[in-house]
Amino acid sequence: MAWPAVPVLLLFASAALSYAAGRMHRVFSYYTAAALFSAALAVNSALFFIEPVAAYPTIYGIHLNTASLFVAEFTIAIGLLSCIYSYSYMSHEQRIGEYYLLLSLFVATLALMALSFNILLIYASFEASTVAGGILILFSRRRSSVRAALRFFAMSILGALIILAGILLQHKLTGSFLLSPELFKHVPYSMRVLLSCIYAIGFGVKVGVFPFGLVWLPPAHSEAPTPVSALLSGVMVQVAAFAVARAALVITPLSWEVGLLIIILGVASTISGALLAAVEAVAGSKWSRFHVGEVHIRGIKRIWAFSTVSEVGYLYIFTGLALIFSKISTIFLAGFLLHMLNHGMAKALLFYDSGVVIKLRKVEDLNLLQGLGLRLGPHLLTYLIAGFSLSLIPGTMGFLTWRELSSLASPPLWLAALVAAAFTFIACLYSWKDCFLGKPKVKVEYLKPLEHLKPSLSIPSILLAAVLVVLGVALTIGSLHANPTPFCEAVEKFMAEAARGVYSMGG
Repeated sequence: MAWPAVPVLLLFASAALSYAAGRMHRVFSYYTAAALFSAALAVNSALFFIEPVAAYPTIYGIHLNTASLFVAEFTIAIGLLSCIYSYSYMSHEQRIGEYYLLLSLFVATLALMALSFNILLIYASFEASTVAGGILILFSRRRSSVRAALRFFAMSILGALIILAGILLQHKLTGSFLLSPELFKHVPYSMRVLLSCIYAIGFGVKVGVFPFGLVWLPPAHSEAPTPVSALLSGVMVQVAAFAVARAALVITPLSWEVGLLIIILGVASTISGALLAAVEAVAGSKWSRFHVGEVHIRGIKRIWAFSTVSEVGYLYIFTGLALIFSKISTIFLAGFLLHMLNHGMAKALLFYDSGVVIKLRKVEDLNLLQGLGLRLGPHLLTYLIAGFSLSLIPGTMGFLTWRELSSLASPPLWLAALVAAAFTFIACLYSWKDCFLGKPKVKVEYLKPLEHLKPSLSIPSILLAAVLVVLGVALTIGSLHANPTPFCEAVEKFMAEAARGVYSMGG
């Protein structure tokens, strides 16, 4: 058995065993899933310290290197936090065994994607995650969730067909499904450019870049149960972006045509997503559109779904820059991975905090959520920490994204990042104000009394906020200091190795 597959196998075991345990008692399903998620995270973490990583065999394209482990690590970690969060958030759900089965499969297939250099395996894993994610979106059993799931599946099928066309073309050109530079050496440059563009657009539908993400991201993320929204936004779209970077950098390691296409998609996504997030926070779905409900709302989860369109735009920008400036590609790919980590943690945190608000009030409309105040305890602060990190404010991990773009990219790119950050900041402050301060604009008699805040709903938020603050402050101070601290030097060395691992099996 190949060690790289062990964390994934534990997650697949979680799917089967948590479902079986749920048949006996619902709480057994939770404890089984939590235990196996913890075991998978422990094994994946342990593999970081085993040298040399290149000694592990590549089996069917499953390969362990620093980049693969890095993405799998945060995928499993957010999965574990969503599992913990689900204990209270999904307490009303009768089909809890089915829920943890699908949640485990969703995370397992995404982790498998991160560990693979086989495009066919990446494709099959992603389609499996699409099926699991789509069914999870339906768990609220509302008419609007059915519409959201149908839109999610429709866009996923479109992306899948485009990717499949690329896979067939790759096999015709190379006779293989592996993403290995040696296989593409004798392929004409024009065909390699075409193949990279197909993958960039096909996976882009699933990443949620402009314009595709505007169609399915807001309804899917707002209608899914909150722990699933955190995984859709914080993990799934980013793993898809990771697949784009891996494929493009293997197939066309130096290509201004592919790089320019990816950057254009990235800039359009970054600005449009942040703008619509601010519009949703201020004016609601009547103006931001892309709503599947029967009544227009100012949806708190819709805000952060639009924001996800913006954040994945940064990942596309970093990928495009790495393709154009291949001599310093590792710098941009390090920025890619750091932004991936920042967005994954911050966005999951924002969805967790939004879910706490929804759980207490039983509604998602900001017009009805106002005035919760101190009832939300630590979430008053953790919500701002995550929002500020996505707004690229100094002292947060998001500031590192700004530092990379402002120091290495051309003015149009860092100006786009600055505009997007300003819109995200507006969305954060406006939604925070409406959630925690004031009084509801509309009085609704059928709203139930506020519930007590359960610890399992707060633990994931507190942990993520603590990591964001510690890493953000340490790395910001180190980046501004003339002599980098030992911690920053260690992080830079690790990120350089991880950056090479995005496209190299030896990395």
